[in-house]
Amino acid sequence: MMIQKNISLKPFNTFQVEANAAFFADIRQQSDIAEALEFAHDNSLPILILGGGSNFLFTRNFPGIVLHINTKGIEYLGEENDKVYLKVQAGTVWEDLLDFAMKEGFYGLENLTLIPGKVGSAPVQNIGAYGIELKDVFHSLEAIDLNSGLNQTFTLAECQFGYRQSIFKSSHKGHYLITSVTFALSKNFHPHLDYTDVKEYFEGQLPITISPQALREAIRQIRLKKLPEVEKIGSAGSFFKNPVITEDAFQSLLTDFPHLTSFKVPEGIKISAAWLISHCGWKGYRQGDAGVWPQQPLVLVNYGKASGEEILRLANKIIQSVEDRFHIHLESEVNII
Repeated sequence: MMIQKNISLKPFNTFQVEANAAFFADIRQQSDIAEALEFAHDNSLPILILGGGSNFLFTRNFPGIVLHINTKGIEYLGEENDKVYLKVQAGTVWEDLLDFAMKEGFYGLENLTLIPGKVGSAPVQNIGAYGIELKDVFHSLEAIDLNSGLNQTFTLAECQFGYRQSIFKSSHKGHYLITSVTFALSKNFHPHLDYTDVKEYFEGQLPITISPQALREAIRQIRLKKLPEVEKIGSAGSFFKNPVITEDAFQSLLTDFPHLTSFKVPEGIKISAAWLISHCGWKGYRQGDAGVWPQQPLVLVNYGKASGEEILRLANKIIQSVEDRFHIHLESEVNII
């Protein structure tokens, strides 16, 4: 493996913003990790783990070493009752895993169609869409401690998954490199149709008549109507989390905003961040090449030559305006460097 110097990260982040890494290592096998970590420790360099770059906004150059995870492979581990276990290397493209599972007749991932990125990044923020989260199909993962270089296995409970959250985004942030994820998929198809957009798509159809292929295509069509194609327009998908507030705070808001879009969750009431942003007038806003996607205001976009700093300034303006009007603080889903 060759460690490269002063490498542009524009091809490696879906926002397509300009930023350089002082050092860059393309990780294609396990031995590459040990070599890159030794180089980082010998030179006292900060380390950044980068998969598909679909959850990062670079606002500056990175002064350390970027480990670009490019390990690939899907291993069948066996079955138990209805469950099928697949061990997937971290550098496997997420959509390639879904293609493989569909072809083999392993189910549970259909609602997570078209999420950009790679498998190793998925547990970090417990990716989710249309009523399903990674934790629903997760068994365990293997990771390397960046300080000791030792391998460690994390179970479902140990990952402490929450809404767009895990220990790898909180207490263990920056301490581990996820090398593989083991999934517990189903041999029998159980469609998840609870999400409003999905219900509307299949309106009038009985769940038993819906095939896995039809559900995956539905999710694809729903996403394409709302979200930009990252190959054409820079973005990182949803930039903001949907905030969760208390029942009392929700009832107080309803007095002034009776049409507020919300969902009950175990932690309280989840408010639609898209609704909040739209009602602050940001939908379709554009300043230079930084903008808010007209079909989905959760998504910030780079129309061409926006810098990471310009996109971050726009995000901060949106956060402030929502806080001023609704007294709700929006949080970013995206890692800001």
